[in-house]
Amino acid sequence: MSVEKKIYGETATIASAFFLLTALIYFGVFHTKRPSVRFIDPGNKTENVEEHTIISTININLPNGGLDTFTVNLKSVFLTEEETGIKVPATITTSEDQREIRLIPNAPLNLKSTYIFSITRRVKDKKGASFIPFTSRFTTVAIPTEALNGVAFEKIMQPNITGQHTTLTIGPDGKLYALNMTGLITRFVINRDGTLQRPDSLFSLQDAYGKRQERVAIGLCFDPSSTVDNLIAYVTHQSAPLVDGPQWDGKLTRLSGSNLQNARDVLVHLPRSAKDHLTNGVAFGPDGALYFNQGGMTAMGAPDEVWDNRPECLLSAAVLRLDLYKLKSFPLDVKTKDGVGTYDPYTYNAPLTIYASGLRNAYDLTWHSNGNLYIAVNGSSPGGNTPSSVHGYKRPDGSLYDRPQIPALTDVREAQHDFLYRIEKGGYYGHPNPTRGEYVMNGGNPTAGVDSAEVSDYPVGTSPDKNYRGYSYNFQNFKSPDGSIEYKSSKFNGALKGKLLIVRYSQGDDIITLTPGSPNGDIISTIGGHSIEGFSGFLDPLDLVEDVKTGNIYVSEFGGSGTITLLRAKE
Repeated sequence: MSVEKKIYGETATIASAFFLLTALIYFGVFHTKRPSVRFIDPGNKTENVEEHTIISTININLPNGGLDTFTVNLKSVFLTEEETGIKVPATITTSEDQREIRLIPNAPLNLKSTYIFSITRRVKDKKGASFIPFTSRFTTVAIPTEALNGVAFEKIMQPNITGQHTTLTIGPDGKLYALNMTGLITRFVINRDGTLQRPDSLFSLQDAYGKRQERVAIGLCFDPSSTVDNLIAYVTHQSAPLVDGPQWDGKLTRLSGSNLQNARDVLVHLPRSAKDHLTNGVAFGPDGALYFNQGGMTAMGAPDEVWDNRPECLLSAAVLRLDLYKLKSFPLDVKTKDGVGTYDPYTYNAPLTIYASGLRNAYDLTWHSNGNLYIAVNGSSPGGNTPSSVHGYKRPDGSLYDRPQIPALTDVREAQHDFLYRIEKGGYYGHPNPTRGEYVMNGGNPTAGVDSAEVSDYPVGTSPDKNYRGYSYNFQNFKSPDGSIEYKSSKFNGALKGKLLIVRYSQGDDIITLTPGSPNGDIISTIGGHSIEGFSGFLDPLDLVEDVKTGNIYVSEFGGSGTITLLRAKE
């Protein structure tokens, strides 16, 4: 072989290797799917954002796995005040699963100011793919969030208390009752300092269905007629587990006796979703009737794969009202015709009726001393479907649907907000249900501008349901507002009295304080948990209760193995 040929061959080999390396780099780096932000909290163009807000990427597309946390820092993720161009001093963190970015400002943001949140291409995933650059704007409130001077609670962990408790309530005997997710009820004597003694275990609900048979139990409340010697309580529950549960096995059961040892089913065959939209919180109203929340079957009103393609039912996604005096026998079978049953809530003198509709997954309910019923609802994640309208379906008010044609939406990519509603009898609150002739999700899309509770996937001109009542407060996305109470003690010179306290299970992990006001009782101001000592830093708080005699609060922390935390009012 000649020298020329040898050199040419080596040159060709080097050129081929270089071409191959270039191709690998090109196709490996430039053709790797890049991560991107889908949704942010606060959402883009959101107004009246609290000055203490935390900015979170609540939905990131990560096609190659989790975040490279070493690339998430103040050089790659930052918040800028638009008017001054100054970057906000902040702390950047990622979630434990490395799928969420959070920016926590070191100080309250300026009032009535617009901020720009930025994620640059410097942020990468674990395979080295750079983020598609992202920016989002929001504007803060014009007046400072209400301050409650002197309101503070000492957070005291209760030793040796474990269990995932879905509801906490104080009984007529002054003891704390905690309903476990499994249907076990634990009863605590409350010491003078607010701490809890070793509990009694009450198994009557479980034993009613077999020896220690676990139930998925959510709501517990005491009948106002209860006495220390004869306790009467009502529990909402269904069979375990939380996956592929039977569609018609929701129940309301009455427990009575000094140890709640007597169990009797009151309602059977309530509808149930395939997962965790269940028969939820229960409470007596000022009229003596029993009210409870019935979860929806779907994400957004029409069947979808995530929710096992179950359709909505006549009694699902609603606040139901039970007139106990109208019950003629026990139990009352409330399976409706969509489940091949015979119960009709629209008939004259029906014991169980639809009080309000369109509540997707409402966990708790609070009757306030101002006469209003307040209910917080968890909005849907992206991916759900909405129904198309069908003329002639009977609606809760007795009319037949005759509005313009509403198109179905498939795979809606916009997450729906969590809302607080001030419930009015007969009102509709945004979750479609074809069996009731309710088709428009939330506020529809009536104008080309930004509308209240807008669903931008609808064609412009889609008006909300004629019975849609709107919301009282917008929690934004993925907060999961659950347990709620009205604070009634006169502690702190009454500064907290009459406020709504609601735990935020997901984003926040705190207790948000809301002030009802205005002529109609809507929310006029809010305080995030970080602004009140003791109201933040929980692990998935699910419910809370106040001991009105002392002003102390007990919080059920559902995360981990679960616990109950005492918030002792500071003097």
